[in-house]
Amino acid sequence: MPFLRNIRGIASTLFAPRPPRTERTAPLTRAQILARLDDLPISEWRYDWDPDSLHLGPMAQDWWAAFGYGRRDTTIMPVDAQGVLIAAVQELSRRVRELEAQQAPAAGTLGEPRDTGPDSATGNGPAGPLRDGASVPAPQKPRTP
Repeated sequence: MPFLRNIRGIASTLFAPRPPRTERTAPLTRAQILARLDDLPISEWRYDWDPDSLHLGPMAQDWWAAFGYGRRDTTIMPVDAQGVLIAAVQELSRRVRELEAQQAPAAGTLGEPRDTGPDSATGNGPAGPLRDGASVPAPQKPRTP
């Protein structure tokens, strides 16, 4: 009965005992998160209770080993996946801006100058500097022709 298997799976996810874990002494930086995400194995897999659906992503045990976020090593909580992905995108964005700044003097003045936003002089976005030295950039307004 697929319905009963689903209920058992939900109950075991909600009420399973938490394995012991050590607390991290310092939060991960965005650069560390990106490096761990880059090393995370990605697999195709199916749930035992839903063999017709193919999924793509990391195994929960690999996720737990890489990040330690969530309750246990059997599930990946969506909020944790979102947080990791947002941190990784922010780190990639910072690296792209850094590369663009390195290439700008070599490129000369080709085309119109880029608007980097009101906080470009300080490097601090509206939320202020983050713990790894990068900042949240100010939102860009679309240019009107």
